[in-house]
Amino acid sequence: MNLKKTVFAAAAAVGVTVFAGQLKPKALVIMLDGMRADSVENTWTPNLRMLRDGAWQPGYKCAWSLTAHTIYDAITVSGPNHTSIATGVTSKKHTIKQNHKSTCDFKKWPSWLVRVADAKPGTKGLFMYSWKWDEQISPDPRVKFIHGSDAGNAANMPKILAAADAPDAVMWYIDWPDHGGHGFGYYPYTTGYLNTVYLSDKAIGDALKAIASRPTFKDEDWMIIVMADHGGYWRTHGLWGGHCETIPFLVTGRNVSQGRIPGIPRDYDAAPTVLTHFGIDWSGFDLDGKVVGTEVVADAKRCLKDGLAVYLPFEGKTPVNAAKGAVVPEVFGKASIVGRGGFIGGCMHFAAVTNAFTGLRLNGSEKLAFENGAEFAFAMWVRMPEAQNGDPVIVANKDWNRGSNPGILVTGNKKIESKKGGVCFNAGMGGSRSRIDVGPYDIEFGKWTFYAATRGPDGVLNFYQGGLDGYLYRIAFDAKEIKFATGLPFCLGQDGTGKYPSAFNGDIDDFALWTRALSHDDVRKIYEAGRQGLPLGGLL
Repeated sequence: MNLKKTVFAAAAAVGVTVFAGQLKPKALVIMLDGMRADSVENTWTPNLRMLRDGAWQPGYKCAWSLTAHTIYDAITVSGPNHTSIATGVTSKKHTIKQNHKSTCDFKKWPSWLVRVADAKPGTKGLFMYSWKWDEQISPDPRVKFIHGSDAGNAANMPKILAAADAPDAVMWYIDWPDHGGHGFGYYPYTTGYLNTVYLSDKAIGDALKAIASRPTFKDEDWMIIVMADHGGYWRTHGLWGGHCETIPFLVTGRNVSQGRIPGIPRDYDAAPTVLTHFGIDWSGFDLDGKVVGTEVVADAKRCLKDGLAVYLPFEGKTPVNAAKGAVVPEVFGKASIVGRGGFIGGCMHFAAVTNAFTGLRLNGSEKLAFENGAEFAFAMWVRMPEAQNGDPVIVANKDWNRGSNPGILVTGNKKIESKKGGVCFNAGMGGSRSRIDVGPYDIEFGKWTFYAATRGPDGVLNFYQGGLDGYLYRIAFDAKEIKFATGLPFCLGQDGTGKYPSAFNGDIDDFALWTRALSHDDVRKIYEAGRQGLPLGGLL
């Protein structure tokens, strides 16, 4: 990358002043503790949304992801992830696995603040934090460390950023969301958690206003990076399964691209991204992260009919594929359509009967041509009247006797490092992982709940849950190595063999299957329509 040429071009495009050959680079990296990625869209976060939409200041754009992840080689707690955000390396190198005394060799793996001070003598660095553990991260006399409460730091940071002698490189840790999650619950959302998300967003907004108010702002090239160190589930984190791993990642600057970052960016991508912003060659630093912000994608605007292979509204006495494709539904066992009491009109009822295999087989679905071999999407409303026995299937095209078998599946009762089972997504994988299990989502027994899953061309799997309260939760996972084709048909209430011993007890309505990926906007549109009583058929 010719950074100087890029900066000149960007400056000329927006009519800003260039001095001494280039704008003066400055950076603010914000770490939000315990901020779920889906809370950016589901809660009152006007400043984060403003950044995401590229609407902060003229000439500034944002590359963003709500499917980013924490580091992969340590549990989802703050110590190892804060160190990775600061250094750009994973736990294998910095050695931090838990929240304990730091064992990192910061002479070998200094923070990006120290690397800027090394490469740009005279620059001023600042690390402001409210969690005392962070004082261990790469201490250096050229970087000022300020420890204070979140409220105190939120009041102090705008003053620091607006000052004429403001630091050039700033890292700011905000604990509020994690405090709210531990105190009240991250998922399902609680008012206590949502309030701390709002407080964090407001603090970020005040800092952004202070930066934009600087008399020298037009001569400066700011990079604003906002991310989380982990998400949360119930009142805890440190778990595997997606709730704690899926985080937001926003990169705002003059020289980034506007749009969604493809794939699964990691929190340790922050350091190389900001070092590149300062024009520092980090190729010899042996970092694990990569630069994000230049490559973005735009989701194609497609009609919901496009790629729709199966649509089952469950109206009438027998199930009919309203998509009018080649897939033909076949009821077996004790499954039946209930004419009233469905989510919208009728629904398909699956009765759990011992030693009786029950389900709805989608004959011909095993022959469907899915885009790029493994793009897909499905959406449905599900109601479970009571706790399930075993690990029954809601929808699948795989043999569930082994989770590593090829194919995909949603089960109504599985534990992933939690005390009770919930709705989980499973996929057979290739490469180093034999399978992935995503979830669990909690079950509100007796209540209709929306579920959807989609895998896009970048290999990202999104698994959704939405209730009537309007909160659409999302968990993301890297599924580039998914083994999708099985030779088995999709089934509702059973696995692809139709003979899995754990029987599903519940109802399914408004089921749809696509041979392509849906965008996040598509999924939300279907969910919001259903929440207002409009079936998918009304959107087609």
